Amino acid sequence: MNSFTKAEHVLPQAFGKFRDNLTLHGVVCDTCNKYFGDNLELHLSRDSFEGMARFDYDVKKQHEFKSLGKQSRLSIKVNEGTFKGAYAYRELSEQEGRITVKPIPQVGFKKSDGMGYEYFSLDRIPDKDYLDRNFDLKKKKSIVTLGCSSEVAHEYFLKKGISFQADGDEDYLPETQANWECEVTGRIDQTIFRAIAKIAFNYLSYWTGSEFVIQRAFDPIRQYILRGEKASYPFVVILENAILSDEPVEGKRRLCHLIIFDKSKNGLSIVSKVSLFNLMTYSVFLAKDYQGIDFVVRKGQLFNVANGDILELAPEDRFVY
Repeated sequence: MNSFTKAEHVLPQAFGKFRDNLTLHGVVCDTCNKYFGDNLELHLSRDSFEGMARFDYDVKKQHEFKSLGKQSRLSIKVNEGTFKGAYAYRELSEQEGRITVKPIPQVGFKKSDGMGYEYFSLDRIPDKDYLDRNFDLKKKKSIVTLGCSSEVAHEYFLKKGISFQADGDEDYLPETQANWECEVTGRIDQTIFRAIAKIAFNYLSYWTGSEFVIQRAFDPIRQYILRGEKASYPFVVILENAILSDEPVEGKRRLCHLIIFDKSKNGLSIVSKVSLFNLMTYSVFLAKDYQGIDFVVRKGQLFNVANGDILELAPEDRFVY
């Protein structure tokens, strides 16, 4: 028999602690609570754009950072300096007591114009024909390794029939470059989408009650969150616009988390919007072509990251749908 001893936070505490936080009681069993924490929320908090932002906005202290290294969904590319174009990852430096940038194991080939190197991770080194066509490998210092020794890189060369040796290696990015400007790209996969869908569904549950969300209309989103079962339509999509219509598509926005739900524009479905740190806007289909029990439409909350307050959004706050 399932037990319900733990409270379920609508917004995971990993993204901040708020006064009078929204919690569910007797809705999510302890077994599911643990599963969601270990398999969804852990990835959202540690391996997503929003998870990384926790340290930028001081929601989490730098000494709490745990790196996933080269296995991370996020890819960091150095934009300036001697190692421009190199790939890196974030790691906590125990010695410095802060998050620093370290290179993944990679090889750099000097560009034909002599202006810097083009870098490839060890598992993506091109074949010899491509290298011969695009690089002059006979030049001095035409090949360097970063984040690994030339001996390790040589093993990857041999697999591709490449017999030449690297001309030098660097094991780290120098301390003076630890704060380089970097471009962060990443993949937002179904695990991250399911974690976002869980926040949206929790929010709906908070305002409508367990008897409402237990309706069969919510079985598809429930199974998607729990087991990753897909439907003929996407449960979660990323929108370009901010949730609040007075904020820009790009540029500075309020420092907050936002969660809202309402009927869709055509009035047939129940949709939610979630934005952590007011960065990306995720739209979640909670129930498609809903025809069940009437419910309070349009509800929204702003979680103020700076002071821990939770504010209710009124209709005049102009949600974007």
